This record gives sequence, structure tokens and C-alpha cells, in this order.
Amino acid sequence: MELELVIFDMDGLMFDTEPIGAKCFRDAAREFGYIVDEEFQMGLIGMNVHDHVLKVKEKFGDDYPVFEVRALARKMRMGYFYKHGLPIKPGLKELITYLKEAGIKIAIASSSPIRLINEYLELAKMKDIFDFVIDGDSVEHGKPDPELFLKVLAHFNIDSNKAIVLEDSTNGILASHKAKIPVICVPDLVVNKPEVLALTYKTLPSLLEVKDEIKNILGENKC
Repeated sequence: MELELVIFDMDGLMFDTEPIGAKCFRDAAREFGYIVDEEFQMGLIGMNVHDHVLKVKEKFGDDYPVFEVRALARKMRMGYFYKHGLPIKPGLKELITYLKEAGIKIAIASSSPIRLINEYLELAKMKDIFDFVIDGDSVEHGKPDPELFLKVLAHFNIDSNKAIVLEDSTNGILASHKAKIPVICVPDLVVNKPEVLALTYKTLPSLLEVKDEIKNILGENKC
């Protein structure tokens, strides 16, 4: 495989934000009188704002104060991260350093809004490291639609078979598969079904193993 580009998801893949984000979302919804069950919440992971709004309105009705809940959840979440620090996934910095040294382009394709992406990158001291960043508000259809990933390929003018996506969620894996880009799953909160994992190039326990796998792809671990 000729590898020229690695595309990173953000929440749950680069940063261990999903557990705190999930708790803050449930707590915020409860403040407005709504109970969010875990299965429904897991299905929201990886969606952009537009698709999130459609899903919660479908479940809770048009009276559900979606933007008020999101704003409160965000305030709770960022308050926690500013106080305790942003948890970075093991192996992330080592992987990024390796890819940079190998001359591989790196991009973020996240369903989160750009303001949040930039805030996380600032907290992680990773601002201006990535070659390209695209957010969920930059596309009409978020994951599991492939539009985010297709826009990354178009930006670099790189064929799908010369890229790899790193994802944790079902929606991200489906989006990558539809974009015909090989995807490595690094599981987080979402328990992906076997038929979803069957669509991946590989499933690896952490980004440390991803670095080793990419070394294998590039032929550096050959005897």
C-alpha cells in the first residue's frame, strides 16, 4: 500500500473526551427534564450538529431544547477540561511525530464544530500541527455519510487507496467505508457490531499499535 495521508477522527480517537462528554450531555438534558438512555446516546456519537438535532427532535419531539442542552453540556464539559486538563489518548503524540517524520500528510475530519476542535487542539498544545482540519459544519451531511472524508481527499488531491482513516465509532467506520478509504478502528465507548468491524482494515487496541501497523505498511519493519 502506498500511504500518503492519515485522517484522524477527534473525540474518542485523539482525545479521551467521550466519557466526560456523555455524562455532561446526560446531566444537561436532565436539567431540562429529559432522560437520555445510553443506547440512544451511543448512536449520536460521530454525528454533526445538523444530524444530532434531527435525531434528538425525532426522539424527544419539537419542544426539546436542543441548543440549550448542547450549550449547557458544552459549558460543563469545557469547565471540566480546563480544570483537569484534556485527556490525550496513549500513543497519539508518538504517532503524529512518526507520521510527520515519514512525510505523511495528517488531517482531522471531525463531526464537532471548528470552534471546539480548535479549543481542544489549543488545550492539547497541538495547534497548527495538522495539515488540514475539517469540521461537521463544513458539510451538508455528517458521518455516516462519506462527505467529510471525500472533502479531505479532494483537498489533498489524493486517491482513497493512498489514505487511511483512524476511527472509533460506527458512524465513522461506515463513512470511511462509503468513501472507499481503508479504516483502522481503535475502539472507545461505542461497541461496534461484528458486521461493522468487518468493514475495517484492522481493529487495534490503541494508537501505539496503529503506529506499528503503519510502520509495517511502509515496510519499515521488514527483516
